[in-house]
Amino acid sequence: MEDKNTQTATKNLLENAKSVIIILPPDPGKDIVAAGISLHLALKESGKVSQIGCGSEVHVDNQIEGVSEIADTIGSRNLIISFDYKEEDLDKVDYDVRDDGKFYLMIKPKSGAPVPDISGVKYSYSGADADLVITLGVNSLEELGKIYADEKTFLDGVDTVSLNNSLRPAAFTGHSYHKNLGSFCELVAGLIEGLKFKINPPIAQNLLSGIYTATNNLTGSHLSADTFSAVAFLMRSGASIPQKQLQMPKFSQAPFFEFPGAAPVEENIPLPEEESIPIPSDWNKPKIFRVGDNQLN
Repeated sequence: MEDKNTQTATKNLLENAKSVIIILPPDPGKDIVAAGISLHLALKESGKVSQIGCGSEVHVDNQIEGVSEIADTIGSRNLIISFDYKEEDLDKVDYDVRDDGKFYLMIKPKSGAPVPDISGVKYSYSGADADLVITLGVNSLEELGKIYADEKTFLDGVDTVSLNNSLRPAAFTGHSYHKNLGSFCELVAGLIEGLKFKINPPIAQNLLSGIYTATNNLTGSHLSADTFSAVAFLMRSGASIPQKQLQMPKFSQAPFFEFPGAAPVEENIPLPEEESIPIPSDWNKPKIFRVGDNQLN
């Protein structure tokens, strides 16, 4: 069971940090993405500087508010300019900061060498810097893949909080917020509520939709009173219950009713054959009813 003292220390780190970096594991599912981006947005709403990164492409629908803010790097201090060029063609590199306040970088090729092609110039950042790092759903920093490889020195030294919806301890940090829950969105919703971070309706909708997806519309095996408490908190914060997708039933054969506009279904139903039975002679005579007689002739 997670130590309450550990949870308290973790919350103190989150409250006191002015800048935070959230890192998702490679190939994250919708639950982790919705939880991570919602925490990122809640931190920004609360006045903190926040970044969120993932070492792989994130394949989720655009219905998650803020998903476009997930970057493939967590570096933000150093600007990197890259392009294809051979070192033997280079004469020198120089720079100048002019009176207009602009920075000029000069790439001078050797005489007779080709000029660098600006169409292939790419820009990126490196050099991560933050007071606190938050990881979701990883048991070791190596699981972060490219991001750990790029920022190993920073990540090995910065205060790190591990968030996980299982009680398995994290070996890479002493600060963790682990609970045995059905979804990461429920975990983050409880954390945001406990820390009293600001939350707007789109953030709340992210988390509530994630809870419904991860628990199969609140029918999973990990439901608890805390789950419904999180749902109530998110609905009070402006979220609405996700609408189920209604599907028309499929019939193996044509139904006995028709939808408006549907083409009529023609069926050849055989009629029963007539039997040749002799008709009694008195059936052709008129029938007379006499009052009091109660007989037909």
